[in-house]
Amino acid sequence: MVMKWLVLGLIVAGVWCGFKAIARRNKAKQAEDMQRREKVGEDMSQCAVCGTYVTAGQNDCGKDGCPYQG
Repeated sequence: MVMKWLVLGLIVAGVWCGFKAIARRNKAKQAEDMQRREKVGEDMSQCAVCGTYVTAGQNDCGKDGCPYQG
């Protein structure tokens, strides 16, 4: 009878430790993903007339007389 309780205790402890390890791994991965997202940016170019920065490939900064004005 004692052996059954010991085995059951070991199984419960193993499952508990497994869940804790998975939670730590997921938390570390989530933190890594957040850092990676913060580093992502877009290329910008400055308008020679008005000095406004626009996304590369965008043709309209919204100012009159600007070469980006479509």
